[in-house]
Amino acid sequence: MIAQPCELVVKTLIPAIRAMVARELVMNSGKKQVEAAELLGVTQAAISQYLRGTRGGKLRLDKYPEVISIVKRLARGLAEGKLGKDEAAILVCEACYTARKLGVFCDSDVGSREKYAETAQLICKYDAMRPELLKKVSPKGSLD
Repeated sequence: MIAQPCELVVKTLIPAIRAMVARELVMNSGKKQVEAAELLGVTQAAISQYLRGTRGGKLRLDKYPEVISIVKRLARGLAEGKLGKDEAAILVCEACYTARKLGVFCDSDVGSREKYAETAQLICKYDAMRPELLKKVSPKGSLD
């Protein structure tokens, strides 16, 4: 059985988004690594790794202005204390959805250098053909 698309998202895309948020918090909002860690619910060591690129560096999201905009909004809201956990989670989901919709897995080589080549291809196919595929699953176009 091939790895599930969500597995690849959790291993690559979510850490890449967290890394971007960590960089925004530390470099542009003036937060210390410990403060950024508290805001993101991770350790200070994780923030250090995000900043060095040793964690969250498998996907490059900096070429997607739409994702950058969402990440900046998320980091600013966290830094200013204007976002609750639910709103922050929604923005992470929006950044993830936007990156997938823009073809981040199609544009990257993450699938070619890992055991996830088939999964990355499946994500590309699914994201491009989602409405059509959902119609095949259910006459209503949903999974209900």
